[in-house]
Amino acid sequence: MKTLFTLFTTVVVTVSSLAASAETSLLFIGNSFTYAYGSAAKFYRADSVTDLNNEGIGGVPALFKSFADQAGLDYDVYLETRGGSGLDFHLENKLGVIGRRPWDRVVMHGFSTLDSSNPNNPAVLIDTTAQMSDFLQGLNPDVEVFLTAT
Repeated sequence: MKTLFTLFTTVVVTVSSLAASAETSLLFIGNSFTYAYGSAAKFYRADSVTDLNNEGIGGVPALFKSFADQAGLDYDVYLETRGGSGLDFHLENKLGVIGRRPWDRVVMHGFSTLDSSNPNNPAVLIDTTAQMSDFLQGLNPDVEVFLTAT
């Protein structure tokens, strides 16, 4: 739960410090940390966000949406998540879903040990972060990309 709180706090402070204009799109790309596996937050207010995988997940994105609404910030929040995965999974399997529209802001969360095959080695995370950022900038050159870690 401490990890979830830390992730959530980081996202809220980082993204909410930026002014949101009407219907600013925000995409969360991540894994079970992003959707708060094992907690009630996983399905919290899932109807307030758009789950691009149609799994009915709310998680940290829905918590963010709730707080943003309370602060008067107008975000249109989406999520694309897969438990136990890093950004490499999303690059290999989900670009078709992620690339359906340009995004204003994107919060990405990598694998908790950096690399599932070689724990503590940041090479895959560094490479996939650059690749995903390039892809997102191809959709919108002005996209703001944030990377969170646990």
